[in-house]
Amino acid sequence: MINQILMTAMVALITTSSTAGQKSTTGPRPAGAIDASAVSGALQSSFGGVVEAVPAFQPYYLAGDFNGDGHQDLVVVVQIRAPKSQLPAQARVINPFAAGPATFPANPSAEHKLALAVIHSWKTAPAAGSLLLVGESPILILEYDRSKSTDTKDLMQLARRQGQRPRGWKYPAAARGDVILLTTEVGGEGSLYWNGRRYVWVEPAED
Repeated sequence: MINQILMTAMVALITTSSTAGQKSTTGPRPAGAIDASAVSGALQSSFGGVVEAVPAFQPYYLAGDFNGDGHQDLVVVVQIRAPKSQLPAQARVINPFAAGPATFPANPSAEHKLALAVIHSWKTAPAAGSLLLVGESPILILEYDRSKSTDTKDLMQLARRQGQRPRGWKYPAAARGDVILLTTEVGGEGSLYWNGRRYVWVEPAED
């Protein structure tokens, strides 16, 4: 009887230790992580069914205070799925990458156009601003073919106005909030930031 009790206790101890080990290797969710359903819901509220998130990229969204108003904003890599005419009235389409107006794809289902969807104060209802950044650029995370490849990691990151920044990178004087850094075809990372009126794109500095 005593042997049976000891055997039961040993089995329970081994099981508990094994379970604890599994929990420690799993680890908690990363700080600041947002559920994919929340990202999709925010896109639907701001842009209707015109855009769809591209989760093949890691990360495919960033959360930060881009316009410096103290509220969290969201930028998401998206594919344009429907005509511009179907965008909600509050959504703006702009091209920060070159001079001139943004060129919206005439046939979204065939052109596979990627863009950046920015939602200011995305946790409020309605959001403070919904902007779709569309235009030709050397930005790798806006290449449709790359989204189908294996080279999809770490193509954009956040440089906070207050906090750690990449070594050697200088915060733009005109930026009002956190800056979005985007890897380009020519190497290096360009800066995308809000200057108080619009989003500005700055190509990476040449060595």
